[in-house]
Amino acid sequence: MPALTEGSLAASRSLNARLLGYIRSGAASTRGQLADLTGLSRSNIAERVAELTSLGLVVEAGTTRSTGGRAPVRLELNARAACVAAVDLSVAGFDVALTDLDARPLTDRSVDWDIGEGPEATLTRVEEEIDRLLSDERARAVAAQPLVGVGVGFPGPVRFDTARPVSPAGLPDWDDYPLGERLGARYGVDVRVDNEANMMAVGEHRLGAAKGVEDFVLIKIGDGIGAGIFSGGRLHRGHLGGSGDIAHIPVPVDASSAITCRCGKQSCLTTVADARALGRTATALARDRRSPALRRAADRSGGPLNARDLMNAALRGDDPSVRALEAAAGHVGRTLAMVVNVLNPELVLLAGDMMAAADIVLPVVRRTVYAESTPLTTRALRIERSDPQGHFGITGAAATVLDHLLGAERLGDWSAISPVRATR
Repeated sequence: MPALTEGSLAASRSLNARLLGYIRSGAASTRGQLADLTGLSRSNIAERVAELTSLGLVVEAGTTRSTGGRAPVRLELNARAACVAAVDLSVAGFDVALTDLDARPLTDRSVDWDIGEGPEATLTRVEEEIDRLLSDERARAVAAQPLVGVGVGFPGPVRFDTARPVSPAGLPDWDDYPLGERLGARYGVDVRVDNEANMMAVGEHRLGAAKGVEDFVLIKIGDGIGAGIFSGGRLHRGHLGGSGDIAHIPVPVDASSAITCRCGKQSCLTTVADARALGRTATALARDRRSPALRRAADRSGGPLNARDLMNAALRGDDPSVRALEAAAGHVGRTLAMVVNVLNPELVLLAGDMMAAADIVLPVVRRTVYAESTPLTTRALRIERSDPQGHFGITGAAATVLDHLLGAERLGDWSAISPVRATR
């Protein structure tokens, strides 16, 4: 047998990663189906499946229905071969979970935290929570395999290739912080960091309403606003990772009511529609006594109101709160109409804190987008709410690092005894 060259090894690993990808996605579950998809011989497929099995990544799981002759053996990803830590950071807290190799959460925790405390304090707290999950006996009963990677969603722009935030508005201490390097050194595994909206979009595409949808946009509206964009079945990050930062698109407002954004500009979308903006609106409605409901809420709290106060009052029928929330939703809809005209997605998903009032927000966004977009781009467009129980930020963070670890570049680094470790 001729010796394998570096090029032939790379080609072999690429093919094995492709076969594993078919199994992971469910596109193929038998050796015969893999042969049909690839055009390879049955013997070649059998040899490569044996390699994936020897790595502990593929297992035989019974048989499928026979169409004549012996029933084919079902192949599955060995999802419990290892675990991944996934972190979904937001301005006011974070979720952390251990997931299997299918990116499904096995055990998780939610933590209230002010990310403005800075990267050192925040990541120390994140590491404490990951360590707690890794050491907890009950957690390890479900995620008893070694940690092989960490995925992090960050609430701001990220250079994906360097795993570093870039000029996040209102969070100057995080600018160019080596987030990926810090966690990689701490756990000795590969780390992938991306914008939180991108991570949510990946999660939706993997396990949510966007599964099987090639062109869609996810809009997250919380303490900030961002978009994750899928085009042709792939996440679109742009040249440097700044794609989808719609928070700083200017919106038409009266000059007298224009607010300077944390980015230094005026009248950005985030200044009229994110959670901070809704909190300012609620406080103003209470202070000026335009909303008796919010005035009572302010008297009870003794301090400034927040977005939740405005949405609760609106959902109870407080007319000034309803009008304020509809105005914010209108701004989102007009910005989204521009996105729809440019990208022509099949699906738009709305996520984040604002969607706690989806019954008010969603109809306004739909009406505005359909009115201000072109007929062709809206002909088959669906605008829906992302499932708030989906944990898609966690799923997307895990899936992002797993796609790297189980791809052609790193698949050759796995072994049955010692899973892939970080490159140095």
